[in-house]
Amino acid sequence: MRLIVREYLSMLRESEELDALLPDLLISMDIQPIYKPQRGVRQYGVDQSAVGIDPDDGQEKLFLFVIKQKDIDRNNWDTGPQAVRPTLNEILDVYMRIMLDERHKTLPKKIIVCTNGDMKQDVSINWVNYINEFRIKGNIEFDFWGGDVLSSLVVRYLLNEYVMPELIQKRMRKTLSFLDLVEYDLSHFFEMIEEILFNDALQAKNKPLKVLRCVHLCLNLVYHWSAESNNLKHAIIAAERVILRMWEWIHQDDLNADKHIWGIFYAIDETRRRINNEYLEKISPHCFVPDGLSGYGSDKIEYPLLAFEQIGIIASIGLDYIYAEDSLDHDKSNSHLHKLAQKAARALQELINNNNVIRFPFYDSHINDITAALILLYRTNRLQVMREWIEEIFWHIAQGFQLRGRFPLLSDSYDDLIDTELGLISPEPPTSSTLLPMLMEWTVLLKSPEQYEEMRNMLHQLFKNVNLQIWFPDELTENYLYRTNALYDSGAMLTTIQLPESFEHYSSMIDEDIKEGTIERDISFIAESFPIIGILSFRHFRTPIFPSYWREMIRSKY
Repeated sequence: MRLIVREYLSMLRESEELDALLPDLLISMDIQPIYKPQRGVRQYGVDQSAVGIDPDDGQEKLFLFVIKQKDIDRNNWDTGPQAVRPTLNEILDVYMRIMLDERHKTLPKKIIVCTNGDMKQDVSINWVNYINEFRIKGNIEFDFWGGDVLSSLVVRYLLNEYVMPELIQKRMRKTLSFLDLVEYDLSHFFEMIEEILFNDALQAKNKPLKVLRCVHLCLNLVYHWSAESNNLKHAIIAAERVILRMWEWIHQDDLNADKHIWGIFYAIDETRRRINNEYLEKISPHCFVPDGLSGYGSDKIEYPLLAFEQIGIIASIGLDYIYAEDSLDHDKSNSHLHKLAQKAARALQELINNNNVIRFPFYDSHINDITAALILLYRTNRLQVMREWIEEIFWHIAQGFQLRGRFPLLSDSYDDLIDTELGLISPEPPTSSTLLPMLMEWTVLLKSPEQYEEMRNMLHQLFKNVNLQIWFPDELTENYLYRTNALYDSGAMLTTIQLPESFEHYSSMIDEDIKEGTIERDISFIAESFPIIGILSFRHFRTPIFPSYWREMIRSKY
């Protein structure tokens, strides 16, 4: 495990990940950071200060950390804006004279140069001479935490045998070894997260904060290995699973009143957003090219499945920005989150325009990805794109049924899909659909009576025997949302939905349904204004998306 952590540390960037890792490590060592590093604030050489017991001699000390990136050599020892020696001089000449709190002035001082690299031999004699000189003059200790020392400390304090027994460490190693395989299902990682968060024996031995820091480190390991393997989708899926399982863990163990727990949760969620940002940067150029995703799944089955998966991922990334933007009090039109949401929506729009395969959903459950995409497009005011896409989906489903008897499968079985698409079995007549009635409700949001009437006529002509239905959650749904598809163990299905001839009648019917209220508002992530949790669950476990996600927009529109 130490070798794995050592390799991980070598990937970190000073300005972000290494700065974020150090406070967690110090807290696990019972050394309390005094403040968090801030960009753009002059620190007089000190990147992190902390107070605690030095494990080397058992004395309480003030620790002053200088964080540098990569190796320390002659090129960055004495020259350049980030050189080590001038930084140390500034600490001694300025920080220790004017910046120390009265409580800390009498404590022994220990200055530590921390890097994810090594100290090269050509500068080691300079370092020894420097620290010897000031140790004699000012009774100040110095230390160097390079990659080897850091990796040992991380394994000892963050990934020790109590938090991460050998069995869990084996699963972490297996996860990393398989990350370069596109088809890997992350099963070892999922098992490991379950053990860390929900194994009662481990929970009894560890404090909740230590457990969460371990989870955060494991997610970062997957993130950086996925990036190295050029397959960030694994990191996307891993981050989704971590956030969903953590949400249940925090709420079922009644830890949601602890602000420190939430602090680490938000730090992990910020890592998830960083993965999202990097993934969006990577996938966006492919969205602007006709059939730009075909190289990742070029056959007639894999390519459409991949395209719908990307629709769901990009939509969830964009909605994450939208919902985060909703929580802001200031003007949102020029916010950074607003710009990121528009960027995701533009990529989604181009993906839809450039890939004809997303006109025909293979599975009825593809409505989850479609609905999330429609919400993002609606919130970013791309109404005409929505109208055209909905119309094309209806038209392609009708054409596929008339020509080949094809209809979106109710089951998510890959084997059934292959047999049907390759003509190995004759498609059965469609019996029910959630996709069609959910798409119909968007005509109300878009105020499109002509489109409603056209689609209704098509349904009555071709699919009059299809049972139109929409799933709603119930009081048991939250027990399953964060671990599996809640459809099979909870909720209620509204069946035999009738579509009236009049668009006005249809709009009034939906409006009455909305006014009756719903149990959805009692689900924790809705009650606590964290709706992205639901979007992640709907995408990750394929639970049908709650109707409130689009119906609340109907309510606000009228």
